[in-house]
Amino acid sequence: MRREWLVLVATSAIMVFASATVFSSLGVVLFAMAREFHWSDAAAGGAFTVLVLTCCVSHLAPVPLIARIGARWTIVCGGAILSLAFLVAAATSGLLTCYVAAGLLGIGFSLVANTPAIYLIAGWFADRAPRMIGVYMMIGTLGGAIGPPVAQGLIATDGGWRLYWAAMLATGLALSIVCALFIREPPAATAAGVNPGLAPKDWAYWDMLRSPRFIVIAIAMVLTQTCMITVSSVTPSHFAHLGWSAGFAGGILGLQGLVGTAATGVSGWLSEKFEPRLMLVAALIAEAVGMLLLGWAGSVWQVYAFVIAFGVGWAVSCLAVTVLLVESFGNRAGTAALATIFTFAGAAALGPSAAGMIADATGSFSLALDGLGLMLPPIACAAFFMKMRFMNAGSRAPGPEIAAGYRVE
Repeated sequence: MRREWLVLVATSAIMVFASATVFSSLGVVLFAMAREFHWSDAAAGGAFTVLVLTCCVSHLAPVPLIARIGARWTIVCGGAILSLAFLVAAATSGLLTCYVAAGLLGIGFSLVANTPAIYLIAGWFADRAPRMIGVYMMIGTLGGAIGPPVAQGLIATDGGWRLYWAAMLATGLALSIVCALFIREPPAATAAGVNPGLAPKDWAYWDMLRSPRFIVIAIAMVLTQTCMITVSSVTPSHFAHLGWSAGFAGGILGLQGLVGTAATGVSGWLSEKFEPRLMLVAALIAEAVGMLLLGWAGSVWQVYAFVIAFGVGWAVSCLAVTVLLVESFGNRAGTAALATIFTFAGAAALGPSAAGMIADATGSFSLALDGLGLMLPPIACAAFFMKMRFMNAGSRAPGPEIAAGYRVE
């Protein structure tokens, strides 16, 4: 197999694993842990808050690490940190240990996720990079389909949630070794041409952050992340409050992830035929409908309607945001903008904790889920009226020299 395909396979494999374990199935596992330790909804949601905060705070860390140790070892370090998190989680004896594990999960995810992988894929595939990045993102979303059912199945065994964490520890170590063996840095010429790093001290970076287009896209992504994290966190408890079984919740989250995977694949093709801005508008509206359906999931048809609307909405939103950033600001600045947005997405950490506190006070998650859903249509309107031209507030577009400090030789 050619080197570039080995890189794509290795980065996609660890992304599937990370998305499955860090976000998609954590709500299922936390629900089982909370029942054993008698944690409140707010306390269990706090683990998600720690996870999202650490993930967002560390999301810019891969940029300097790629320059110093390379993208391969950045991903391997991330895999090692994920494995340490699984070890701590397996030995959990209380909330403090759980929060430490959640924090390590957030850091590990930042190091194995999009920034180093997109750097590698863009560097190896050059002109085919946009298509291959779409393939990578589609494969990565499979984690949402695989994670919850696997977690539910392992938790249902005699080993319970500790067996689940132990199995993830073994898998994480194995994938870290695979990445160390098969990932190589891209050729220096292509790496310099597509490097996503953009020095924060450069004036063009700050002008980009102040542009109206970036602000609208950033808010859309932050709200999408908040909805995704909150849904993954509270759905098992929300369904329990409504009388649905834990197994049903795991299956629904897995099905939603499968819908998201299919939607990502289709939207990659659609983005070549339709305006990504309009795709983002439609996706945000679909997300809103999904959140409202989940808030009042009183019947099976409402639950499955939520799966379709929200699964399509969040997947298309994420891809549309990525495409819009690259189209608006170029490969280097666009990817730096995406990393910055994920740092801003620390606000998403408030979602699970706030939802848990509302549930403790009202006896239901419905108000929190509906409130998040109603925040999406206004930003969809703002996205609809965004200007289509390149939005760089400075006197020049970012050039190759901006990224020179991040080139990996």
